[in-house]
Amino acid sequence: MEQLSSRYDTLISDTLFSSDPQQSGLSQMESHDIMQQLAASIDLHKLTSVFYAQLKRYLNVDSVTIKFPTGLLSMGDNSQANNIKTLEQVANHTILATLVYGFSNPLSPRETTVLNQLHKHFKFPLKNALEHHNVKQLALKDHLTSLGNRANYQETLQRLISQARRSHEAFGLLVIDMDNFKTINDTFGHHEGDNVLTAMADALRQSVRDTDYVFRFGGDEFCCLLPGSDAATNSKIAQRIRRFMQDMPILARHRVSCSIGSTQFVEQDSEQDLFNRADKALYLAKQSGRSCFKAA
Repeated sequence: MEQLSSRYDTLISDTLFSSDPQQSGLSQMESHDIMQQLAASIDLHKLTSVFYAQLKRYLNVDSVTIKFPTGLLSMGDNSQANNIKTLEQVANHTILATLVYGFSNPLSPRETTVLNQLHKHFKFPLKNALEHHNVKQLALKDHLTSLGNRANYQETLQRLISQARRSHEAFGLLVIDMDNFKTINDTFGHHEGDNVLTAMADALRQSVRDTDYVFRFGGDEFCCLLPGSDAATNSKIAQRIRRFMQDMPILARHRVSCSIGSTQFVEQDSEQDLFNRADKALYLAKQSGRSCFKAA
């Protein structure tokens, strides 16, 4: 694979605007239009989609991946991308993000110039979107466990339902309640209770796949959204949760267990239908005793 690694700050080389027709890039009118398009949204996902559309408008690009300190976002399909261009976005001597562009074929000198210009135009919109994204993520995070909070759950659920209805691919939901957690708070105090909740969050994070989502609803209630999961996968992840809980010293010391209700999304489900079904399964699990799993 061909690898090009470069940094861009407030200045850019004059060679991008070369008079050589073989290397001349975007016209001023095209650049102005692109910058207007990129100014239309501050949402990171929407902005990346707009930028990818502009890339495809001017280049035969297969994919773009944005790697930033708190995450990663990809557009397109890089399975056929044999030519990789890696460019960093830098502001005030700090790397904002690394962009990895995937192409099936090598770029001509002119295409390289156009890519550099597009990358430059993306800098300040991306900077603003990343700042907005980071503030938004803080508002969607549970401050004790660093898991997603209930608002984050709601936002993620709406997105997964929309995707599932387009792709006809189901996803799973686990609703989790710790057994007899109140006893720990009453006996050892809320500081110890907080330590138990933090350990529980760690056990959940280790139990799920990279593509899954974990949330704290509040108190000792948690849930997991599992894209592409079926009943068997839901059950397997529930077993992993119990196993990882046993490996957590503080959870083992207090003999902490949990009850889990499970279900899968079907196309006629509303958000409330899906949750109510998993919550009913959780109720049956709690009625069956400690450390139980029920599916609906």
